[in-house]
Amino acid sequence: MYISASGQKSLSADAMAASGRFKGQMYSNAALGFTMLAPGGWNFYTAEQNSVLVARNRENAALSGDETLKIAAANTQVLFQAMPPSVAGRELNALFSCGVERLTHSSTAEKYIEANKNLVLRRQGVTVTKGIHSIKLGGVNFSTFDVEGSTNKGTYRQRYIATVRKNAALFFVVTLYDDKQDAIVEHSLKSISFR
Repeated sequence: MYISASGQKSLSADAMAASGRFKGQMYSNAALGFTMLAPGGWNFYTAEQNSVLVARNRENAALSGDETLKIAAANTQVLFQAMPPSVAGRELNALFSCGVERLTHSSTAEKYIEANKNLVLRRQGVTVTKGIHSIKLGGVNFSTFDVEGSTNKGTYRQRYIATVRKNAALFFVVTLYDDKQDAIVEHSLKSISFR
């Protein structure tokens, strides 16, 4: 728990992540007040795999020497990650990540996604395919942008989506290596509901 700039007690990213639960494919998070269907038939990363990812993110931020990155990484937690079963020997053809960052200063979805776009564009060979724009999911405004890039695994598309609620950024990063999973990802995003 930490005291926000407004003087109200706020849950840490770890506490917000701990308030998430799965019932089948339905994910609910009481602290953030939302539910959604995770992509059907996809496999979930284990808590240990997610912890390794968070630790790696924090190590990379520390090595960068960038104070803003270090603070963001220290206040970020994975809510869940899912990927489709391997197809024709291909280990990874899509990844659906959902996370939360406890904000240490006031922000909006637009400012948050702009900062993330700037970080993403530091990677070599990444280009924006759709600039920042607003969408509604579950009746809530989100900001989003799309990029393309390539790795040793091939060309990929990524979509970054975020909203700011309760002094926290709820975000999704969708990585697609082909178009076979587009419909199921859209169905999952459209299932988001806030209370």
